[in-house]
Amino acid sequence: MHELLCTWVPGTLDVVRLSLPGRTLELKDTRLARIFGPQALNDLYLKGRAILKADPQQVALLA
Repeated sequence: MHELLCTWVPGTLDVVRLSLPGRTLELKDTRLARIFGPQALNDLYLKGRAILKADPQQVALLA
């Protein structure tokens, strides 16, 4: 399991920045919800950041 830190990209309303071990990705919130489920966006909307637990298959889908 990997822990991913998710935050909004400043100045956007729908782009999420994911910090993975050793790299950083940016993707649309709809793609994040497709991979991790819609509940993955709850903390992001409420707090502006979230920590997601991802299995290797989910990490592979992010690339």
